[in-house]
Amino acid sequence: MKALSYIIATKNKLPYLKVGLEKLIANKKQDEEILVADGASTDGTKEYLAELKNLGKIDFFISEPDYGLAHALNKLVLQSRGELVKYVSDDDTFNYKVMQECKKFMIEHPEIDLVNTEGGSLNNPSKMLRKKDPLQIVRALNYADKYKKWQIDHKPFYFCDLGILFRKSSLPVIGLWNTLFPGPDIELSLRISAGKVKIAWYTGYSYVNISNPQSVSMVFMEKTKNLTDRLNKFYLDKNPDSFIVEKFKILKNKLKNIFSPKEKQILMDFQKEWPKLIEISEKWINIKNNQAKTEFLWNK
Repeated sequence: MKALSYIIATKNKLPYLKVGLEKLIANKKQDEEILVADGASTDGTKEYLAELKNLGKIDFFISEPDYGLAHALNKLVLQSRGELVKYVSDDDTFNYKVMQECKKFMIEHPEIDLVNTEGGSLNNPSKMLRKKDPLQIVRALNYADKYKKWQIDHKPFYFCDLGILFRKSSLPVIGLWNTLFPGPDIELSLRISAGKVKIAWYTGYSYVNISNPQSVSMVFMEKTKNLTDRLNKFYLDKNPDSFIVEKFKILKNKLKNIFSPKEKQILMDFQKEWPKLIEISEKWINIKNNQAKTEFLWNK
């Protein structure tokens, strides 16, 4: 039995995976384990993971075809031996000091099923080629206010799953990731905030979501939008935009692009620039945590 299991799903993203996984390995504690699911990559990922396993740097890996991110994560959750489980993506930035604080909180509060944290989004990576201040490059997601509102009205709300750490024994109330969704965090966040899950929130920042051409959100953008419309109806009784409203929004965006000042689009070599994007994201997290009054929020 371990205190914490880190789970990572990946496919054909070896240059990104190496950066993040090596940072995780460096921060792994004695009572923790690392499990990786590879969706039958053809870029050397399987061989890289086999080497790490032979060196004892990761505890488990599997490389086989799967049905996407949710399927891969579900396999790892069921394989894990940790009292707690933490999903770590293969192409984002994480702060392991904050994760340890969340781990300690969960161990001290066995009544809590899941804790999540604040985070950031670097959805326009080319900004780093024009700006120097991380606060101008990374955007804070700021979910804490939505969580505070949820504590009162229990109305479902969206949040990113990159900050989540959950109790494995709480799976019967949390559930697994839904394999219908390419980016399953939208469905997961609405489902658990609509249900009986006892959620806590940490106001510190533990991650930055970094967009790249291979990001699930980019690759499956249109499918995710259509599925989100169905989720909005089911959980929030919110109908999708009418045809006229949708066309109006498209026209509005076109006009905005015509009359707004243009920023020069700069093509990036993502694999080459990735370590720099990670460095900027890590600096941003440290700045935000130094500025913030960090605390755990929950219904006591």
